[in-house]
Parts: sequence; C-alpha cells; structure tokens
Amino acid sequence: MKVQTIFRILLIVIVLVLSVLAFRSIMRPEKFKLVYTERETEIRNRLITLRAAQQVYKIENKTYADNIDKLVDFVKNGSVTIVKLNGSIPEGMSEADAFAKGFITKTEEKYPASKKILEIDQNVKEINLKNFQFIPENDGKKFSIQIATIHNTFQVYRIDVTLDEVLSNMDRSITPEDANFLTRGRNFILYNGLEKEKQYRILYKPMWMGSLTEAVTTGSWE
Repeated sequence: MKVQTIFRILLIVIVLVLSVLAFRSIMRPEKFKLVYTERETEIRNRLITLRAAQQVYKIENKTYADNIDKLVDFVKNGSVTIVKLNGSIPEGMSEADAFAKGFITKTEEKYPASKKILEIDQNVKEINLKNFQFIPENDGKKFSIQIATIHNTFQVYRIDVTLDEVLSNMDRSITPEDANFLTRGRNFILYNGLEKEKQYRILYKPMWMGSLTEAVTTGSWE
C-alpha cells in the first residue's frame, strides 16, 4: 500500500513538472516577444520625438545637435525664429523693391521650440518631450548621437540602440515591483533568465535611426 501511494505521488509530481515545463516552453517565447514589442514601440516613439527635435534644431542653428543634452536644453528652453511679412507687394513690383519702398516690412518673432516640434510632426506627443532622451528601462541611460559630414557638405547623424539596451531589465517588465508573492513565484518559474535566452534573442534586432553615410533620418522600423 505504501509503495503504491508513493508511486502515485511520484507520478503526480512528474505529471505536474512535465506540465509546467510544457507550459513554460510555450509561454517563454511569447513573453519575450511581448516585452520586445512593448520596448520597441516606446523606443520608436522617443526616437521619432528626437528626430523632430533635431529637425527644428537644425532649422534654427543650421546644424544638428551633436549630443543629447544640448538637444534636451533646446527643447526645454530654446526657441525658433519666425519671420513674418507685413503689408503687400504691389502688382508688377519685385519683393526687393517693395521692401525698399516700404510697402512690406519684415518682423521676427521667437516661438518656443517645443511647440514647433509638436507642429511639424503629428506623431510626436507632448509627454514624449519630457523624457525622449532616455532609453526605456535602462536606469537613466541616454541615447547617444553620432555626427558626421558626407560629401564635404551634408551633416548627418545616427543613433544606435543595442539589443541589450532594448531588452535591459526585462524582469522588471515581466514582474512589477508591487507584484504579490504568488505572482513573483510563478514568473520566476516561467520566465527566470529569459533576457539572456539566445534562442529567442537571435529572432530580434537592435534599433537605429539615421545614417553616417547617407543623408537620411529614417529608422530601423521604417
């Protein structure tokens, strides 16, 4: 009787372990994909904001910002110059003559850089202007801007986000800090070490925006 009872208990344990392993093998790649997709979306949104900021920065300064802190300061405190023409040009008169004779005048106004950024790109959200310099879930690490000049004429820039940076601190995304004991235990069993799983990592790519060899500002998602 005792032998049969022990055998049944062992059988139940084996079935449970196999069930957990089977469920684990199904859930791990799905969870990896979910976390990557969420991170990719957030990084993309911040890079889009950064790109719009660079565009406006160049309009005002005739060059791209060569580091992220300079760009952040411009977004928060900078302005762009808006030129307005007052009056009208009489028919048959050139603009230069109209200026010379006082038919039209030119005034310059300062306009907040942040508002200009929101105007030129509808994909940029105001909330993104507050934290676009940080790579999500990387403990305050900022994007790094590389600058180059091609054909001795065009200034270009590129921003790279490694796969390690995209996936950094994956456990935080899987198990929130306020998760209860049971959730933490379940997630540890199912997803422990997921961030370093090479079989899943090879399915995904790092992210980037811009180029150091071409005059483009497209991103890896485009």
